[in-house]
Amino acid sequence: MAFEAIQSLVGRAIERFPERVAVECPQGRLTYAELSARADDLAGALRAAGAGPGALIPVLAEDRREIIAALLGILRMGGVFVPLDTAAPHVRLTQMIEDTAPAWAVVGTGADALADAVLGAAAPAAVRVAAGETGVVHAAGTPHEPGPDDPAYVFFTSGSTGRPKGIVGRLSGIDHFIRWETELLDVGPGWRVSHLTSPAFDAMLRDVFVPLTTGGTVCVPPQDTVPDPSALTRWIDEQRIDLVHCVPSLLRGVIREAATGEHELASLRCVAMSGEKLPPTDAARLFGRFGGRIKLLNLYGPTETTMTKTYHFVTPSDAERPSIPIGRPMPGAEVLLLNGMGEPAAPGSVGEIYLRTAYRSLGYHDQPEATAKAFVPNPLTGDPGDIVYRTGDYARLLPEGVYEFLGRKDHQVKIGGVRVELGGVESVLREHPAVADAAVVAAEEEGGVPYLCAFVELSGAAEPQELRDHVRGRLPDSAVPAVLVPLAELPRTISGKIDRKALPTPVLRREMPGEDHVPPRTPTELAVARVWQSILPVDDLDVRESVFEVGGSSLVVFELLSRLGAEFGVEVPLQEFLASPNIESLASLIENAILGRDAPLDDFFVSLTDIGAQGTAQVLASESGS
Repeated sequence: MAFEAIQSLVGRAIERFPERVAVECPQGRLTYAELSARADDLAGALRAAGAGPGALIPVLAEDRREIIAALLGILRMGGVFVPLDTAAPHVRLTQMIEDTAPAWAVVGTGADALADAVLGAAAPAAVRVAAGETGVVHAAGTPHEPGPDDPAYVFFTSGSTGRPKGIVGRLSGIDHFIRWETELLDVGPGWRVSHLTSPAFDAMLRDVFVPLTTGGTVCVPPQDTVPDPSALTRWIDEQRIDLVHCVPSLLRGVIREAATGEHELASLRCVAMSGEKLPPTDAARLFGRFGGRIKLLNLYGPTETTMTKTYHFVTPSDAERPSIPIGRPMPGAEVLLLNGMGEPAAPGSVGEIYLRTAYRSLGYHDQPEATAKAFVPNPLTGDPGDIVYRTGDYARLLPEGVYEFLGRKDHQVKIGGVRVELGGVESVLREHPAVADAAVVAAEEEGGVPYLCAFVELSGAAEPQELRDHVRGRLPDSAVPAVLVPLAELPRTISGKIDRKALPTPVLRREMPGEDHVPPRTPTELAVARVWQSILPVDDLDVRESVFEVGGSSLVVFELLSRLGAEFGVEVPLQEFLASPNIESLASLIENAILGRDAPLDDFFVSLTDIGAQGTAQVLASESGS
C-alpha cells in the first residue's frame, strides 16, 4: 500500500462531496467545503503566527467542528496536533502543556478561561490562534510535502509516576489504519459514523477519518448522551448511525436497552470494539437480539503501534468461549508471541505479545529511555534495525490460528477503555498528607467489568471520598478507585516492598457501616436498593450514602436513572438527583414523580412487588443478616 497522507485522502473526499455534511454535532453542521475552508484559515493563521512543520500545537476546544478543522489545518501546514480534553483535571492539562512546551496553541470558542489557567501556568508565551476564526485571508505559505515518517500527533497516556507521557504518532500510521478499516467494512459515501471518544485518545482518529476519507459524516451526540445507555441507544437509532466505535462497557448498556425491543437500530451495520476485553455474554445478547445483522468487530492494539493491530469478527460460537479472541494481525503487522526466554511460545502456551509493524509510533515524546525500553530489537533476529514493540500483554495462539488475550504482566490495566497505570494512581494517593503508602489493584465484577481497589496505609484522618476527590482532581475518572480499604499496615516482603500477593481479596463494597448506618426502610427504598445493588454491588447499604462514595461514576448514575425509569415508568431529573445522590432522596423523587402523574401510591407499591419481589426479598435478607 503506497503512502498517501491522511490530509490528502480527506482532500480527495472534499473534491468529490463539497456540499455533503462532513461533521454534525450539537453546535451545528459543517459541509466538506466549509470544513476545508476552516482548516485552511487555521493553517494560514498558524503560519502567520510563525508556526512551521514539526511544531507541536495543542488544541483546546469543546466544539468538535473546531477540533476536527484544527486537526486538518495543523496537518496541512505540517504541524503536530496535540488534542486535549477540556474536561480533564487542570493539573493533568498543565502537565501535558509543560511536556510539549508549545509556542503556539489553538483555542476554541468559549475555552479562553481554560486556556488562561493551563497555558498561562505552563506556556505563558504560547501564541493563541482562535479555532472558530473563518474568512480571514492569510498569505499562502509554501505547500508542505508530507513524508510517511513525519510526526503527526501526540496523544498522552498514563505514566507510572502519575504524570502522563506523550506518544508521538507518524503520518503513515494513520493512513495505513484508516484505509484498512474502510476497505474491511466497505465504508462508503453517506455512512454516518459515531464520534463518542474523547479527543484526547487515539481512538478518535478512526471516528474522524474513516468517514471523512469516504464521503461520510462524523456524528457527535450531545455531551450527556454518551454515559446514558437509554439516550445513547435512542440517539444511535434516531440518527441512523451506520458504524459505532466504542469500548465493551459502553456497548453493554446499548445491548440492554435494545433488548427491550424499543430500538431496532435499523441502520447500524457494525460495532467495532476496543480498549477492554469483550465479555462473551454481551456478544450473546447482541446476537440474541439482532442475529448476525449487526457485525461485531473485536480490535486490539496499543497507542504505541497506532490504534489496531489485530482484529476478529465475532461469531455466535465465540459467545460460547471463555473469552473472545482478539484475532489475527491486520496486513502490515505481525504478532510475535514469545516466552520468558525470548523464544516463540508453543501453540496453546502463554507468551508475551510483541508487535512488529512499520506503522508503529515514533515513541514517547522527550523520553528516550522509556522509548528504548518499550521499542526493542526483534529478539528473534537481534537486528538493531528490526524494531518491535513490547506490549506487556499476555496471550496464546488458539488451534484455529487466532490469538486470545490473557491479561497484562505489569501494573497497567484498562478501565472503560482508558489505560491506567496502577503505580500512577498510587503515586497520586501518596501525595495526600494523610496517606503514608498505597497499593492499587485491579479486580473484576461479575461479568468481567474491571474496577480499581486502593489499599491505603494512613498517617492521619481521611475519609474515602476525600481521597477519591484528591485522585479525581489529578487523574481521569477511570483512575479513581471504586473501593478504598484502610489497612493498619500494608503487607511487605522481607526486602520491604509491598507484598501484593498478601493483600486482601478486593470486594466491590463500601467500608464497614458505623453506628449511624441507616439501611433501606420503606418499600420504595428497598426497590431502589435492589436496582442500586444490581449495578454497583455494595454490602451494608446506607440510604444516606452518596453513589460516589461507594465507587459510582457518571456512567453509573445514568445507568441507575435509566433502569429506574424503565422499571417504574417515571423520569427522575438528573440535577435533582445529583443535589443529593443517595437512595433516600432517590426514593423520595420517585414517589413524587408517581404522585405527580396522579397514580395512587398504593398502586405504586403493588407494582414494585410485582416487578421486583424476589430482588426486594434479597435486600431484606441481606439487611437481616441471613
